[in-house]
Amino acid sequence: MTPLPDWLAAQLPAPFTDMLLAGTVGRDHLLRAAALAGAVAGQAQGPAREVWTRRRLGLVAAAFEEDSLHGQTAATLAQALAEADAPADPALAAVLQTLARDFRIPENTAYYQRLLATGDARRIEAYLENECRGRFGLFWLHVALRRDILARDFDRGLAHIALAMPEALAPLADKLRADLALLAGRPGEALGLYERSLARAPRPLGRFRAGLAAWAAGERETAKAHFAVTLAALPEHVSAALALFDLATGRDRETAPIAPSVAIALYTFNKAADLDATLASLFASAIGQARVTVLDNASSDSTPDVLAAWADRIGDERFATIRLPVNIGAPAARNWLAADARVGGADFVAYLDDDVDLPADWLPRLFAAVRAYPEAGVWGCRVADAGNPAVAQGIGAMLVAGKTQAGETALPWLGDPHAESFDFGAFSHLRPCLSVMGCCHLFRGERLRAAGGFDIRYSPSQYDDVDHDLRLALSGRPPVYQGHLVVGHRRPAPVFAPSRPDQIAGGEANLHKLLAKHREQFARLADIMRQSAREDLIAKWRELPDVAGTARP
Repeated sequence: MTPLPDWLAAQLPAPFTDMLLAGTVGRDHLLRAAALAGAVAGQAQGPAREVWTRRRLGLVAAAFEEDSLHGQTAATLAQALAEADAPADPALAAVLQTLARDFRIPENTAYYQRLLATGDARRIEAYLENECRGRFGLFWLHVALRRDILARDFDRGLAHIALAMPEALAPLADKLRADLALLAGRPGEALGLYERSLARAPRPLGRFRAGLAAWAAGERETAKAHFAVTLAALPEHVSAALALFDLATGRDRETAPIAPSVAIALYTFNKAADLDATLASLFASAIGQARVTVLDNASSDSTPDVLAAWADRIGDERFATIRLPVNIGAPAARNWLAADARVGGADFVAYLDDDVDLPADWLPRLFAAVRAYPEAGVWGCRVADAGNPAVAQGIGAMLVAGKTQAGETALPWLGDPHAESFDFGAFSHLRPCLSVMGCCHLFRGERLRAAGGFDIRYSPSQYDDVDHDLRLALSGRPPVYQGHLVVGHRRPAPVFAPSRPDQIAGGEANLHKLLAKHREQFARLADIMRQSAREDLIAKWRELPDVAGTARP
C-alpha cells in the first residue's frame, strides 16, 4: 500500500486543494495551482517553505508537460528549478534555455488574423509553413500544431516540426511527435518517442503522457510504472493517481449487467439525419430489455418519417414516440418524458441527445459506474467531439476557485481544464464530480423523480442539466463521472463551429440565472465536492500498489 501523501493527509488551503482535485491537466490550470503554491511558500518558513516550493516546482513541470512548446512556461520551469535548489539535468537545462530564449512572440499578427477571416486554407497553410522557417518559428509552430491537430492532419504537423525545431531542441521534438502519434491513434509509436525524449533530456516530471500512451497500447505494466514514477515525483498529480488506481484494479475494463427495468428517453427537434444515426447506434448497442421513448418537439423536417420507420423496425413493445404540437424546449421535454408512464415507471432512466454516437457497451459501462458508486444522483460519461475525438466536449466537472478580477475574487465555478488541452487520455477515470454533460446520463428513477424535475426557466436549452446536477449534490448525491465511456457528440465543439449570437446570448442569460439561483450555496457546494472527491481519492490511494515498488528507475 502506498503511504498517504501529506497533501491528502493534511488540511491544506481549500482553493489549492480544489485545484488539485480538479485534475492535473491544462497548462493554465496548473500554472494557477503553482501560483497558489508559490504564494503559500512565500509566507512559510523552514521545512514548510521547502515543501511548498517543491509543490510549485512539480506543478510547473506538469504544466510544461501539458504545453512543452510554450516559451514562458519553459522560463518559469527553469526559475522554479533554481528556487527549489533542484539542478536540472544539463540536457534539460539546455532545452529550457533554448526554448525560453527562442520562443518569441511577434509584435503584430494582424495579417494572420486577416488570413483566418478569409477562410482560405491554402493561403493560411502556405503562410504558416513560411513562418515556421523564420525567426518567430517556434511561436508559429505552436500555432500551426494546434491547427494541425484540430484538422487531424498529423503528417502536416510532423512537417511543421521538421521546419521549425532546431537540433538543440531535438528531445522536445520527439515529445511533440509523440503527442501527435498519441492523438492520431498510434500509442505504441508515441510510447517509444516519449521514452526516447525522456532518455535524452530527463525531466523532473514528464512521464504521465508516456503512461497514457502505454495504457492505450495495452502495455499495462509499463503504464503502471510510468504513472508510479509520476506520483513519486509529484504526489499531488491527481490524474496519475486516478489512472493508476483504475488500471491496477481493472476498473477501466469493467462493465456490469443491465438492470431489468430501464427506460431510454430522447427528445428531438428538426435533426432527422442526426436522430436516425443516433437510433442506429442505440439499437446496435447492448441495451438489454430497455424500452426507448422519443419525444418529437414539433419537428417540421422528416423526423416523423424517421421515427415511423424505426417504430416499424423495432415494434411498439420496445419503441414509442410522443409528438408535441409546439417546441417546448429541452428542460420541459425532459420533464414530459419523465412524466410518461413508459419512462417514469422504470427503475432506471437514461437520457440521450439526438446527435450522439454510442459505443456498443455504453449502458453496461454506465452500470459499472452504478455498481462502483451506487449512491450517486446521476452517472455520466466522457463526451468527445464526434468529428475529432482529440477534443473533449465534456468531462466530470469540478468546482474551482474563481479568477481574481479588479481586486475581487469571483465565485467558485466549474473548471474546464479539458478546454485547455487535447484529450490524450488523462480524462479516463471513474469518480464523483459536481456535474456531468447531459447528452448521455443515467438516473435511478426514484431519485430522478425526487429531485423535482428540470427547471424550465433554462428553456430552450443550456444549464438545465447543470442546475439539476447541483441540486443532486446539495441533496447529498453528487454525480459520478464514468470516463472509461466515451460518447461522440455530433454537434461540433465551439472551436469548430462558433456559436451564433443568439446562442451566445441565450447561454449567457441562462448562466446568470444559474449563478443567481445557487449564489448562496456555492460554499456548501465547494465543501460537498471537496469532501466527496478527497475521500474518494484517499480510499483509492490506500489501495494503490506501492508507488516506490512499482516505479522503475
